[in-house]
Amino acid sequence: MKILLTLRQPLFPADIGGRIRSLNIFSRLAKRAEIHVVSLADPTRDIAAISKMKSMFHSCTPVYCDEARKYSARFYWEILANQFSSTPYFLAKCNIPQFRAAVDDLVTRRSFDLLLCDFLHTAFPLSACGFRPKVVFEHNVEFLLRRRKWLAETHPLRKRVFAAEWRKTREIEEGVCRSFDHVVAVSENDQQTLAEEFAINHLSTLSTGVDTDFFRPLDTPTHRGRIVFVGAMDWDPNEDGVIWFLREVYPHIRQAIPYASFLIVGRSPSPRLRAIVAKEDTVNMTGRVPDVRPYLAEAEVVVVPLRIGGGTRLKIPEGMAMAKALVSTRIGAEGLPFCNGQEIRLEDKPEQFAQAVVELLADQSHRVVLGRAAWDVVVRNHSWESVVGDFEGILNRVRCGRERSS
Repeated sequence: MKILLTLRQPLFPADIGGRIRSLNIFSRLAKRAEIHVVSLADPTRDIAAISKMKSMFHSCTPVYCDEARKYSARFYWEILANQFSSTPYFLAKCNIPQFRAAVDDLVTRRSFDLLLCDFLHTAFPLSACGFRPKVVFEHNVEFLLRRRKWLAETHPLRKRVFAAEWRKTREIEEGVCRSFDHVVAVSENDQQTLAEEFAINHLSTLSTGVDTDFFRPLDTPTHRGRIVFVGAMDWDPNEDGVIWFLREVYPHIRQAIPYASFLIVGRSPSPRLRAIVAKEDTVNMTGRVPDVRPYLAEAEVVVVPLRIGGGTRLKIPEGMAMAKALVSTRIGAEGLPFCNGQEIRLEDKPEQFAQAVVELLADQSHRVVLGRAAWDVVVRNHSWESVVGDFEGILNRVRCGRERSS
């Protein structure tokens, strides 16, 4: 099978959920199929990443663009200017003529079995591309993610911005999903949402995987009372969840367990989060780290306190693969096939979330039983090799014309 794959960013470094999922899937798929990549990239930061992808795939065509750094003055100015556009900012950044031209050039010069767009970000610019069949891999239901941000936001100006953004996103996402030949979701919840919202049936679900050779139980002693969150802190749902945890949940934990501490592991924390953490003696942040496993290994409890988001969170199966006891909100664990009370604890209200963490911190046997049960399920059912085999089957059915647009 010969695939033209479009990426919103290079796959290296694999330090956030979307890149981790894409790298694990596409690096393995490249051993089974001939993959040619077109990727948006930064002209200075991504040189090494593009070099790695050229050795991984049959070819890699970078489309360089100078994207504003998050939290910079230019970033905020572009968001403000974008309020007058019909395209939300996160999609407008990808909708550039050079990207469309690179794809058009390749489909003109080469013969492909299908076009595979990773994320809505790269599918939207190619909505008018006449090549068939086209597949979009939806790591999130993007409009739903943004609608949840709008519902959770209390600041009047930000709430107004989020309201406009999720409505713009829904219209575009519907157009893409209805016009593409197939849509791949990452959970049954997402598949059902897409089917009901957009009245489509050309859908499949691809489950979440984990590298169980890399993420595995370590002999590192745990740190007494240590609670850990892992996630890129420049992703809004992660920041929102951590701030909620610090303000609404953590004080209850500290009252019950005075020796408790909280460690936030993830790149690019915002000035807002840094200011909050600076006021807490028992809370620390690492920023970007080369390997999250040593920090997970020291944790007695791993938390996923997300209130907004979509898709599935890789941080949960990764923590489970290390046999860690996890507490999450239901949105945090949405779409993952794990049972509350058996492999994970699920709580949405601050007091109940805190109580679940307290019970696990206070009871080592409870932590061990929960962690071992989680490890067993992940190792048995969530290898990346199995996921890639399923993905290859979906693409082959689309290629053969057995699954077409409704």
